Amino acid sequence: METVGPGRSIAAGIAAIAFAVGAIALLWSASEAHFRGCVEEAAARYPPIAVSAFSGEQTGPLKVAYDEERAKALDSCSHAPW
Repeated sequence: METVGPGRSIAAGIAAIAFAVGAIALLWSASEAHFRGCVEEAAARYPPIAVSAFSGEQTGPLKVAYDEERAKALDSCSHAPW
């Protein structure tokens, strides 16, 4: 039988750590892409269109259309895909 030297076990440990870091980076990247897609979908569905402050019964500063709907859609976005 051949004995494994300390250099081989250190190399295996470094390879395992590198694999773990790579897997975490891949998952992180996927979660960021999922979140970015959700935000872009909310922005496309509810665009921030300025409407007149004097339309309807409300008066006051300039309002933005779909502000409540867009806020709810953005609140539902998360980094986790499940």
